[in-house]
Amino acid sequence: MSSFFSNYRDWLKVADTALPQNIFGYLLQHSLGPFRADPFTILPYDDPKEIAKCGKNGTQSFLQGNLPEREGPRPEIIKFMAPHRQTSQLTGDDMHQLLLTAVEEIAVKHSAHVVVRTSVLEKSGEALLLADHITTPHSICGKTKREIAHVHAGVGSGEYSMHMCLSPMDCKEVITKKWGERMTLAGVFVPHEYLIIYTPRTKDELEVVKSIVTAAVFFMTGAQENIS
Repeated sequence: MSSFFSNYRDWLKVADTALPQNIFGYLLQHSLGPFRADPFTILPYDDPKEIAKCGKNGTQSFLQGNLPEREGPRPEIIKFMAPHRQTSQLTGDDMHQLLLTAVEEIAVKHSAHVVVRTSVLEKSGEALLLADHITTPHSICGKTKREIAHVHAGVGSGEYSMHMCLSPMDCKEVITKKWGERMTLAGVFVPHEYLIIYTPRTKDELEVVKSIVTAAVFFMTGAQENIS
């Protein structure tokens, strides 16, 4: 019993607004344990049925060339089912601000097709969403309620990793090159294409993360713009 309450107290320290921040939220995330996804498998992204869910561009990569391999080991990930966050290789305020600024610049660049609103998945914090006048291009976008990406900023579990959806080909590239991994509930309550992208540690890594966010925008908007 003591370990139960110890884990509960640990969870409260990182709990976010996606679940009730009380014993009911803790028990709910705990009950999802049997659905935990393999974070590193890339098998779903070669499944023709899964690719078909991604619309007419389901076989396309939106990354501008192959990614470099991320240096060093992957960061550790929190033990709970939710929130889904990294717990090591964390960065400071300077890198946090650079990441937020970069995401803001991407939103402005693609403002014809993207809007910034409160995350519908996290229920707090800003997110990039498909603009209202754009038809939902595929079922992946529908399943995330048209949300493209969000940064885990703020207090509690805010460590400036990101969640976003990428095309199957880009999921394979990101996972293989160690820039991210599948969400704990990928393929069950969120799409297989829903990944966590680790927070960038350097300005060079930030440039890579920017390219990944841009690829997510192209995929989730149905490639409304020319990719250049």
